[in-house]
Amino acid sequence: MLLAIDVGNTATIIGLWNEEELLQRWRIATDAMRMESEYVALLHQLFAFAGLASPDAAIVSSVVPPVELELSAALQTLFGVAPVVVSAANSGLQVDIDNPREVGADRLVNAVAALQYHDRRGRYVVVDFGTAATFDLVEEPGIYRGGAIAPGPRTAAEALSSKTAKLPRVDLSRAPESPLGRSTTQALQAGLVLGYASLVDGMVKRFLDASGDALVIATGGFSRVIEPVCRYLEVVDPDLTLKGLRLIWEKSA
Repeated sequence: MLLAIDVGNTATIIGLWNEEELLQRWRIATDAMRMESEYVALLHQLFAFAGLASPDAAIVSSVVPPVELELSAALQTLFGVAPVVVSAANSGLQVDIDNPREVGADRLVNAVAALQYHDRRGRYVVVDFGTAATFDLVEEPGIYRGGAIAPGPRTAAEALSSKTAKLPRVDLSRAPESPLGRSTTQALQAGLVLGYASLVDGMVKRFLDASGDALVIATGGFSRVIEPVCRYLEVVDPDLTLKGLRLIWEKSA
């Protein structure tokens, strides 16, 4: 079995694969101060509670270097496996930008997973809603062309709340019915959800204008919320990153 881990700035997603079947999926907070021994205890508890056997292999993508180091050590200590750590060099992609090492591992993993759709257009735009929202273009047979980065929707919401005296935190779990908010909460929901949908549609349209027709794939927790009010999102795949990790591990193995 393969343990696939994606370390993001806010959350870490952990998936356990048995060949092509995703047996288990966990989401934990990313903590750059967590030590190896804490990861050992946490992973042991997760596996014991779910009644799962130890994995035979592991792969990690990370945008938080301190977590990558401590987590890798914990996997070696607990399971006796040295994880594959994703980089531009082992992603299997031709990373066609000025400095391939600058691309976040999560973006490379998403690009690899997008290629599994084998769309007749042979071109894919991936939108990932995390702490940052990323937009990436990948083409067959595996050429990463570049992308764009914007603040994620929850990051924007937190910034408004922390930088203003009277604007509260609001629920972003669903899109409002109207852009005309009749209260401060409704106005924030309209701006943060519907406004963000306009940002997504505008960026994707620019990508399509620059590259040609493409299959547009969304991932990340916010994708389910925003998909009904976006024009261009064709596929929502919450496990896209975990799928990409499995595919990269299979190639490296």
